[in-house]
Amino acid sequence: MHRRTPAALAAIGVLALAGCTDEPREPARPEPVRVTWVEKQLPPPDGAPGRTVVRDAVQCGDGWWVVGAVFLDRPSETRDTRPAAWFSADRGTWRSVPVEARTYWGRRAILNSVACSRGRVAVVGARSGGAHGNPRVTTFHAEGESLVDVRAVFTQYGGVSATNVGPIAGGPTGWLITGNRTSGPGVWWTDDPRGFTRVEAEPGLTDDGDLESLAQGAGWAGEEWVVVGAGARTGRHLDPDPLAWTSPDGLTWTPEEMPAAEGAEDVHRVTLLDDGRLLAVGLHEGRYAAWVRDDDGWGDAVSFGEVAQEWRGAPYVASLVTTPAGALASVSTGDHYELWQTGDGRDWRRVDVPLEPQTAGDHTLVVAAGEDLLLVADAGDGGHVWVGEPISP
Repeated sequence: MHRRTPAALAAIGVLALAGCTDEPREPARPEPVRVTWVEKQLPPPDGAPGRTVVRDAVQCGDGWWVVGAVFLDRPSETRDTRPAAWFSADRGTWRSVPVEARTYWGRRAILNSVACSRGRVAVVGARSGGAHGNPRVTTFHAEGESLVDVRAVFTQYGGVSATNVGPIAGGPTGWLITGNRTSGPGVWWTDDPRGFTRVEAEPGLTDDGDLESLAQGAGWAGEEWVVVGAGARTGRHLDPDPLAWTSPDGLTWTPEEMPAAEGAEDVHRVTLLDDGRLLAVGLHEGRYAAWVRDDDGWGDAVSFGEVAQEWRGAPYVASLVTTPAGALASVSTGDHYELWQTGDGRDWRRVDVPLEPQTAGDHTLVVAAGEDLLLVADAGDGGHVWVGEPISP
């Protein structure tokens, strides 16, 4: 956090006593939100030993889920990771969840995203490989006391029209995976996590020839699904504008206008606030941006935080969830991860966290959606989990 030096404070005091200055003063930055964080231990999963990594978490059913992987201590020529998951009824005591992977890529998957619908979880994992080194996507679902993988044909998530597969979101009717195909944004929807329907080249999602768009994330908005991302017109690829798409069923989609500002904008995550409004967070010209949708539509973006001047990796929004402490967004500045809080989507405050990992491919900081605070992080030294209790509003 930027703080004025004693000399600067003294100078301000002299100017105030003098009673006149025309120089604008930098507004005081709000104090960070303070949370008491207590770390809890994740037991090593049964099986081949290695370093545990965590990627996502959610409250679902009778407790809390954390998903990730094990980076094997003794990798082979064809396998260096295996999927891993944990469950806790109270956020305090965790147990490893057996992962019964029956497919080649399922046995190697890193579980990157988990979501809840009607008390059940669905998980998306992937591991790069094959002739071209592309991510090979596998989905998982809970079956009894285990997670099991779902067999799918190669073209379900890959193939000649594939671009990428992103995070999974849950709602009262099922689950929605966001991604992109060569035709534009694509999604995978289901009300049964044992199989997904790929929605590709759907008219409401398909680029129109002049527009090239990219979907980043999705969420349930109370009565419909909302996908968020960005798009740019021909000749303006360095100046994308924010975009959204809506669907009542995950199958038919309608573009939804978002207000654009000068400079590049990109929306990464979206969450439903307790008052029924929708909050989206992304990037805008070296800062983070937040858009709020109410009954009148999307409002203009407000900015908060700052992207680092020098990057270790790309800046992005790693997670955005609604909690009893307000909406929380974990972000990568390009140099390290931070956690931010808002009560209304407009005013944002930094949150003190026990670990701000450096931005790197194997590092993360994610806050879980749920009725309490749960934070997971990975700084390359194994997965960490903390439970939190706010000590300031």
